[in-house]
Amino acid sequence: MYNFKMPYILVLIPIVTYLFFRKRSQGAIKVPGIQIIKKYSKGSKKHLLGRVFMYLSTVFMILALARPQLTTEGKVVKKDGIDIAIALDLSKSMEARDFNPNRLEKSKELLKEFIDKRPNDRLSLVVFGGEAYTKVPLTFDHSVLKNMISNITTDDITSNNRTAIGMGLGVALNRLKDSDSKSKVIILMTDGENNSGEMSPVGAAEVAKELGIKVYTIGIGAREIAIPGFFGTSYIENKELDENLLNLIAEKTNGKYFRASDSKEFQNIFNEINNLEKSKIDSRSIYDITEYFEELLKIALVLFLLGVFFEYFKYIRIP
Repeated sequence: MYNFKMPYILVLIPIVTYLFFRKRSQGAIKVPGIQIIKKYSKGSKKHLLGRVFMYLSTVFMILALARPQLTTEGKVVKKDGIDIAIALDLSKSMEARDFNPNRLEKSKELLKEFIDKRPNDRLSLVVFGGEAYTKVPLTFDHSVLKNMISNITTDDITSNNRTAIGMGLGVALNRLKDSDSKSKVIILMTDGENNSGEMSPVGAAEVAKELGIKVYTIGIGAREIAIPGFFGTSYIENKELDENLLNLIAEKTNGKYFRASDSKEFQNIFNEINNLEKSKIDSRSIYDITEYFEELLKIALVLFLLGVFFEYFKYIRIP
């Protein structure tokens, strides 16, 4: 939007217009001869060119003094994201087919969907079995993270016949402990019980509590396991998952425990975590002001010089 910072100065324009073009009383001029003015007819207006240029120069100076400005509105968006470390179990049991096609592939599918919903956050991937290590450090490059998730298998862990929940949680804590983010979260996904590793899951949870890191735990696996037999399929309770431990870890860190016993439940878990952990986005208006007085002064100077040239050098002004 165009406007003038000092619009009251524009009142000078009609005053200057009157002063420049008011009628003057006719006088006489003595010249030694008339040859010099013969080329001007009675109706010639050439002698007015200098005056017109000077008038325009004055108008542009007044416009410059009025400070014309262009004001444009913009938005500044401040994003306060969350640092999230995902600790994913890669033990062999994650190949169980109580999910389609199996627990690990369903976990990978839902993780990638969750990542797409967190554009303002840094995310990290930690994998664990009988050992644990960082697969992807904290990053805003979500395409790299999703590509890595797509390619991981249980073979990425050498000791994949065991589950070190405490180690997985500990490595995830290392990813977040030096972060300066206001909100730090771990999502721990496993289908078993802690049976390996030097670090206690409860001890890791205590550290997370001290660091102010919230842990969401997800227990993966159907509540009943199908056992095919000679007389048909029978079902037994799935006791491989240590729900008490996962619930304790979540409670100690002000997080929450979720049980993913089927695909729909699994999907809802990630939707709930996404809603619980909202990134702060603060936007405010800013105004960019562009001044044009310098350009107008340059035009005024050019017009003034033209006026002087025509008024005093090119054409004779006849009173």
